[in-house]
Amino acid sequence: MSKFQLNRRSFVAGASAALASTALPTFAASSASAAGQNKPYEYCTFIKFLQDLSYEELATTLTGIGFDGAEVTVRKGGYIAPEAATDELPKLAEVFAKHDLKINILTTDIVDVESPNAKAIVKSMGDLGIKHYRMGFCRYDMKAPILPQIETIKPKFKELAALNRESAVTAVYQNHAGAKYMGATFWDLLQILEGIPKEEIGSIFDIRHAVAEGSGAWPLYYDIIKPHIVALSVKDFNWGFKKEKDTRLSPLHSPLGEGQVDLKTFLKTFKTDFESALITLHVEYLPKDGLDANIAALKRDFGVLQKAMGDEG
Repeated sequence: MSKFQLNRRSFVAGASAALASTALPTFAASSASAAGQNKPYEYCTFIKFLQDLSYEELATTLTGIGFDGAEVTVRKGGYIAPEAATDELPKLAEVFAKHDLKINILTTDIVDVESPNAKAIVKSMGDLGIKHYRMGFCRYDMKAPILPQIETIKPKFKELAALNRESAVTAVYQNHAGAKYMGATFWDLLQILEGIPKEEIGSIFDIRHAVAEGSGAWPLYYDIIKPHIVALSVKDFNWGFKKEKDTRLSPLHSPLGEGQVDLKTFLKTFKTDFESALITLHVEYLPKDGLDANIAALKRDFGVLQKAMGDEG
């Protein structure tokens, strides 16, 4: 069962107000109809905090802001439950098609071919023409040697690549800051992806996590993983304390352009390297502020992203 059947209280009073209360930025004038055109950069957004909306409401909201599609959560606690994907994805795809939107990426818990519902989800994607899914994170056992764990992961990725090949879909693995996450510093992910075409498994490069992990060394991370990049994940962060009692700083999500990510410099480099790309915008700094605030934040951050990309209307 999908989350759209739950709480819709905020959409009429909140989402409509958020979209109507302020004039949309000029980039929204291109509207969702551009999703069907051959655009060099295609923009979607992670809908983690829009999951109370129905399919129709979600499509209307995305179109109103100016996105080309969505990164849809199909995982535990997601917009669509993994076990319901075969039934629900065609329904969502039909609604999106009416609005000239794409399901650009599915966010999943898939880490190998034995992950629950992996085969059914990948087959459904192939049937519907959905091209990308974001994998779940591979986490290290920090009490065990790391190199043998990498060797264990390699054949699992090769098996998953073969499954993806059958349905002509691409898995993308996101880098996440933190020692327990495989791929945080990229050298391990680079080894694991060796010999796997990026059309089968590639990298979704997350600049926020790359900067949080490597600080000024992020260009090295970007350079070594660049041949495998399939998509770009954009968000920002600042250093702060998660809890009042904390004594060590942690990377905390922040509005785009107000944190540690040098967005202008990075995107200038990225555009030089990639003449076309899929870019997904994440707003994750208002987890408890509700639907209205998250829609307003998406509008705001999308404007910042478009300006930094030079894609304003």
